Amino acid sequence: MDLKQRLESCKKCQNREFSEFGIVCSLSGSKPDFNNSCASFALDPKQAHKMQMRQQYEVVAKEENKNQIWVVIGVALIVLRIIFRFLRD
Repeated sequence: MDLKQRLESCKKCQNREFSEFGIVCSLSGSKPDFNNSCASFALDPKQAHKMQMRQQYEVVAKEENKNQIWVVIGVALIVLRIIFRFLRD
């Protein structure tokens, strides 16, 4: 497990603390150094809920983005069709 993955885990923990070095453990005062899981991990329900809502928002935003692309393509095709009709006449 690399540092980035450990920090992702720490972002959800109640024992996290912010310092001049970034996120550190409030129990040890250092950056995370566990291998697979932290023995003193305590889930912060507010932070976990916030991260879950962010993930759901990203999924919805991607779907809306796809829909907007199809609308732009549709409008572009209609405009091209109108231009070709004027050119044909």
